Amino acid sequence: MSRLHCESESFKMDLILDINSQIYPMDLGDKFRLVLATTLREDGYPDDGEFNPMDEAPSRADSFEYVMYGKIYRIEGDEGASGETSRLAAYVSYGGLLMRLQGDANNLHGFDVDNHVYLLVKKLAF
Repeated sequence: MSRLHCESESFKMDLILDINSQIYPMDLGDKFRLVLATTLREDGYPDDGEFNPMDEAPSRADSFEYVMYGKIYRIEGDEGASGETSRLAAYVSYGGLLMRLQGDANNLHGFDVDNHVYLLVKKLAF
């Protein structure tokens, strides 16, 4: 297991992510694309949360190298001077591998405790 500490180049988000480094090694300086999704179905319809390797239907996971399925267990916010939350942190457990994604509240809109979420990762060549 490795714990990654990352910064987004485009969304001003901070990420702490545990990954299984035995099956998906990451090195310092590696750049990657990360997507969070509520379903793996290409059409956006909800799925049942169970992966079937015999399923031939196209999946969002097809274009990624590392996929996990987890549950949002906590959301924290920073109260601004006006009482509005300016930054949020969402915490997700992927079977004991943990993630904290923190940043502008607008980028974490729709995150709710007890929702399930897929994490999809693909390394980028640069």
